[in-house]
Amino acid sequence: MKILVPERAHTLADAEAAIDRYFSDHGITARLDRYGDPLSSTVATLSSTDLVTDKHVGCGKGYADEARVGAKFEAYEHAMGPIGLRAATILANYDEVRAQRAMADVFPMTLLDRASSGIAAIPFADISLINGASLLYPSFLVDYTYSDRPLPGDGLDYTAARRYACGTGLAAGLGFTEAAIHAISEVIERHGIGCLIAQKLFYQLDDPLDFVDRRTVSPALAAVWEDAERVIRASVHLVAVGGEISCPVFIAYCEGRAISGVHVIGGGCSLYASHAALRAIKELVQQYAVADGLEHVARDWARYRRHLIRYPRLLRCMDMRLDCDHPAHVRQITMPTDSAPHDLDAHLIHLQTACRDAGLPVWIRTLHTTESGVELVCAAMPRMERFSIVSLGGHVVPCHRPAQSLAV
Repeated sequence: MKILVPERAHTLADAEAAIDRYFSDHGITARLDRYGDPLSSTVATLSSTDLVTDKHVGCGKGYADEARVGAKFEAYEHAMGPIGLRAATILANYDEVRAQRAMADVFPMTLLDRASSGIAAIPFADISLINGASLLYPSFLVDYTYSDRPLPGDGLDYTAARRYACGTGLAAGLGFTEAAIHAISEVIERHGIGCLIAQKLFYQLDDPLDFVDRRTVSPALAAVWEDAERVIRASVHLVAVGGEISCPVFIAYCEGRAISGVHVIGGGCSLYASHAALRAIKELVQQYAVADGLEHVARDWARYRRHLIRYPRLLRCMDMRLDCDHPAHVRQITMPTDSAPHDLDAHLIHLQTACRDAGLPVWIRTLHTTESGVELVCAAMPRMERFSIVSLGGHVVPCHRPAQSLAV
């Protein structure tokens, strides 16, 4: 609890004290339920008469302390995220929003049925002057609740586009920099995994997947890998996800076990490859552990899967069956080495610069700050690949078509 971990300037004990103080000050109670041991999924359920809805839920992953604290922070994100996004939303000029260079190749925007000159947007400043311009980001892309309650003056028809709404990029931390690093890393991870699913399962490209040779990982990572297999009761594979952004992304995958026909995955992103891999493995355990502990989780996955029964190509993407044995489909790689340590400010600048240099600029802004120092930050990457929404039964297609994709 008192040890610093990568991407954090404060200990778990400090973080928990800050979030607990916020809950106490606002009359919020957190019920905690833990599933799995020693790695686990801890579920925090918040209750308060002050919250917009009666309950908000967050899930934490990892060993007992980190899973508990992570669950509390995620529940806070889920409680305050929609409120913060709505408070930041303004009515902007549609033509001005579409004319922004960053919005030139954003597929969901082409699905809007325009009936007015107004569009709801969230202003983002160009923090650190990395992107060369501020951003007006359409609210519906990040606030999945927006299209159900549009602003007066916004007459757009979001029916076709709203399925691409994705809350990825909301993250809380103790202080702005911690939260911003987490938020941008989440967006990079979502983009990389979306591209992987599109390339391997939607377009079925022949490029092999990069499976990490477990003999090349550190003893600390190997120990977590072994704990994960004990909890899941099956072998786990670690796959390096390539991409345009110079930042390691991994998925953890279990070929031998599915939930209601779906091979769920865990994802992780960090400048430090070992930390990204740890996050992916712990998230995979989170998925299976909560399904083992709560009967409704398997039913939920079955329901999501039924959404795609009439779309076999999309169902293939959701089911996520990867060939882990065929020599043509698998390439064994050595575990990448960690980059040199960065202080948090340099770490944040590195992430923003890597995204810009890849042609995928990202903007950040604070949505909410507590008196105890917890901040909720939103990261917006307009050209993020959103296809991983298919993993929850979404009727979506890839936003970007790879140059080498097969004719379909």
